[in-house]
Formats: sequence, C-alpha cells, structure tokens
Amino acid sequence: MPSSANDLMEHLEALNLRWMESYVNRDVAFLEQHLADEYVSTFPDGAVLDKSGEINALSSGTVILSEMRPTEMTVQVYGDAAVITGQSTIKARVKDRDESGEFRFTDVWVRHGERWLAVASQVTRITTQ
Repeated sequence: MPSSANDLMEHLEALNLRWMESYVNRDVAFLEQHLADEYVSTFPDGAVLDKSGEINALSSGTVILSEMRPTEMTVQVYGDAAVITGQSTIKARVKDRDESGEFRFTDVWVRHGERWLAVASQVTRITTQ
C-alpha cells in the first residue's frame, strides 16, 4: 500500500493507465479483478453498461479499441475514494462504426480493504465548435 499521499496518487494514476491499456490489450482478467461488482460505465452515446456488460462488449468484439492514450490526467483522493479526470485520444470501433476521437473522462475508484476498485466511469466526446 502506498505510504504517502503522493505515492497514493501515483499508484492510482498508474492503475488507471493499466486500466486503459487493458481495453487495448483486451485484458478481461484485469477488468474482472479491478472493476467493482457495482461498476457502471456511461458511454458518449448515453449507453450505460454494468461490469458484465462492459466485459462482454470487449470480449465479444462489439467494442474494439486500438488506442486509448491519455493526454492529461488529474487524480483527486477523498479518503477511501478517488476521482480521476482527464482527456484521452481513443481509436475505437463500436459495432463496426468508427468511434475514434478526443474524449474527456471521469473515473471513480473506491478502496475495498487493501485494493482499489473502479466503481464508475463516464466518457464524453469533445466536439469542435
């Protein structure tokens, strides 16, 4: 377990980066281990998936990510909860449609004993005005 506030923030940032990489690598085992049972994800189109739905979308090939690269990330810790916000470049196909672009994200982690689990995520497309 990280020993200082800075260590904890670095640990959570690294964990969030590994989470992003797990989608590109189709690492379902990482998701099984790091998404809380009550996890919920809200997608740019407003679709909402729970843990099993998100894992199924990735493992079935409904969602294919070839890149998920953060261009900024901020970690805020609130006791046993953390909120990570940022921006990322995503190259994705969803149901054979190109859904690539620049996105803002908010990820919420909660400490369960000695482990941190993701409980919520929301991704919003950045549109040019």
